[in-house]
Amino acid sequence: MDAGPGGIATMPEDGRPDLPDIDCIRGFAGASPMAVAVLQGPAHRIRYVNAAFLAATGRDEAVLVDRRAAEAFPALGPTSLAALDQVHGTGEACRAEAMPLPLGPEAEAPGPADQPPRLWDAELSAVRGGGGAIAGVLVLLRDVTLREAQAARYRALVEAGSLAVWIAGPDGAIREATGWDGLTGQGPADSAGLGWLAAIHPEDQARVRSRWLAAIAGGEAYEAEYRLGRPDGGWRWTAARAVPRRDAAGRILEWIGANTDIELRRQAELGLLASEDRFRTLAEAMPHLVWQTDATGVPEYLNRRWRALTGLGLTALTGSGWMAALHADDIARLADAWAAALAAGADYDADARISTAAGAYRWHRVRAAPVRDAGGTIRHWVGTCTDIEERHQAEDRLREALAAQERLLREAEHRIKNSLQLVAGLLRLQSGRVEEPAAREALEAATARVQAVAEAHRALQMSPDLRSVRLADMLRELAAGASVQQPGTDIRIAAPEDLTLDAERAIPLALILSELVADALRHERPEGAAHPVRLEAWVEAGCMAVAVADRGIGLPAGSSAGRLGATVIRALAKQIGAELATESAAGSGTRVTLRLGLEPAGPALG
Repeated sequence: MDAGPGGIATMPEDGRPDLPDIDCIRGFAGASPMAVAVLQGPAHRIRYVNAAFLAATGRDEAVLVDRRAAEAFPALGPTSLAALDQVHGTGEACRAEAMPLPLGPEAEAPGPADQPPRLWDAELSAVRGGGGAIAGVLVLLRDVTLREAQAARYRALVEAGSLAVWIAGPDGAIREATGWDGLTGQGPADSAGLGWLAAIHPEDQARVRSRWLAAIAGGEAYEAEYRLGRPDGGWRWTAARAVPRRDAAGRILEWIGANTDIELRRQAELGLLASEDRFRTLAEAMPHLVWQTDATGVPEYLNRRWRALTGLGLTALTGSGWMAALHADDIARLADAWAAALAAGADYDADARISTAAGAYRWHRVRAAPVRDAGGTIRHWVGTCTDIEERHQAEDRLREALAAQERLLREAEHRIKNSLQLVAGLLRLQSGRVEEPAAREALEAATARVQAVAEAHRALQMSPDLRSVRLADMLRELAAGASVQQPGTDIRIAAPEDLTLDAERAIPLALILSELVADALRHERPEGAAHPVRLEAWVEAGCMAVAVADRGIGLPAGSSAGRLGATVIRALAKQIGAELATESAAGSGTRVTLRLGLEPAGPALG
């Protein structure tokens, strides 16, 4: 046996021709990333392997060279060996893709079932010796295990999200389709070419065909939604998308497409359309102005009544929105409230004047509420404007009537006060002409009482609502009246400005205080220092307290007028539910305090 270059044996085997000098093979195979082997004779004895082959098999060169392929790789199946025999026998090259060839350690000791052999693209070609006789087989292998795994994952991903996956030629004719027959009931022969169009709903066929042919002509991505006939006779909405695969020169090699299920989405869309149709039907039938905006407040819909009343359509509301129809004096107020509602996603409710096509304004109650999707996101706003012009006119008339009534009451109070002051003046004039002391004292007391009632009416006239009296105002009026009765008197007031008393109790209280002030002014005082009379009011323990205090020498002996005054005080205190407390001591003066509820109460019992 002669050894060829590189230690490769070149002796003939079984009378077969010798292999040629394989230095030329070594030259290209040494640095090739492909696994290369040269097999000699019909026994396929291994004569040469490159570094990539050794790395792929995990073997040493000494273990492989000069061994038969079937011995070196006992796990090779009969199909692989038959392919070697065919090439060696006929000289015709053979090519196979993604063949499972157990060439690594698993060739001698197969691994677990969950670890299949690697996959190879294989090319087998004859090696000829002298005279052109076939001497062996050249084996070129490329490991495509990773590529095929990625392709399998991609196919699984596409099929998991698709009803059908298909491939069409550059002319658009379907070549193969996975899942199409189960989806439509069409077999491969029925769907070939443009036969797949027959499975599409008649109402969709022309549109889909036109879009598919346009995509083929323009080389652009194809997208369409249509109904496919199911094997059970129903229809199912599907979305189709296809993109062209091109060669390096940009020529379309094929179209790769898929159909995905959109039945639920389309049903939801159809349900939404039906809901919107019902909304518009209802909106057009309602006796209100109805409008709809998007989530940001931009108008999307106006019903017929809105357009008829305002003369404004969607185009006229661009920019300012539905507020373009409002009275200028209402825009700022409503705009702030509308912006706050949009920001908070809260309901909106306000009254505003809306312009009519004739240029007039009518009052409307404007209401709006957000419409949310299942996730809580605002999709749009729906609003109504209800005509309340008649209500506002009635309210205006009522306000005018109340204002007129208030003016009348104030005028009445003014006349009553003036009349009482006139009576007090007549009594005062009469008392000046009476010589008998008791009679004169009685007339002066009556004058003071009439004057007190007049002063209470004056304080009531000064109140904002004619239903209550500011106590500080009434005390000042009483002090001023007492100063008229007895010039030079010193009466001092202390009361909160916001303390009020209802009109029903104000006049009896004024009479009581008038009697008490008159008594205080009659009390004897020590000579020397000034001794003012104090009128005070305050709130304590949920009650109102009013006091009259002086710095006299104590209560005087009663007179006829004084006894009547005490009777008047007790009767009036009982009428308004007030409690009386008197404190008097020599040198300290007298203090009379009334306590009554802040709110009106029934008359006291007893």
